Amino acid sequence: MITPNQVSYLDGFAIAAALPWRRLRHVYWAGGLLRLFSSPISRLFSRAVHLFPVDSRHPGAALEIATRVLKAGDVQIWFPEGWRSPDGRLQRLLPGIGQLLLRSGAPAVPAYIAGTFDALPRSRRIPKFHRITVAFGRPESVASLRARGVGRTDEERVVDVLRQCVIALGAKLEGATGPPVVADQPADPVGSTRQ
Repeated sequence: MITPNQVSYLDGFAIAAALPWRRLRHVYWAGGLLRLFSSPISRLFSRAVHLFPVDSRHPGAALEIATRVLKAGDVQIWFPEGWRSPDGRLQRLLPGIGQLLLRSGAPAVPAYIAGTFDALPRSRRIPKFHRITVAFGRPESVASLRARGVGRTDEERVVDVLRQCVIALGAKLEGATGPPVVADQPADPVGSTRQ
């Protein structure tokens, strides 16, 4: 399970470009049902690149599909913030990532993408040239995430440590101050996705 930050439509392309071809053939992505599966051509493209639909009204279905992908030994890319950051700051991670890791038992590989917000933020339609860098952290077992985290539930503890891992990667890429971070907010519905 690769869990990058999310600030731009370019993020998926950046992660794909950073992965070796032999690994990329076994990668699955989650994508918004209405945006990526609304026409026959977009459905065909989505299936060709291993995208599966996520319907925010039925988050449990997306978690079930992703769990099957992980249990089959494939790689799942999951943007745990659930939406593209409006200001480039790391948002809180939604609880669905904790549930997914606990259900599947798959290790999490935190990732941080720098430069895509400058190249194509939410407010722009056309990207501009900008250096993009992707950093991958070391794989973290669910047991390790659960044991080191802070929270009332296993899910909260897993999410807490995973977020700290993404912040640490951002600090390495973006300098000593690290990535700008938004304080945690009250929980959204489990597994909700906003893009």
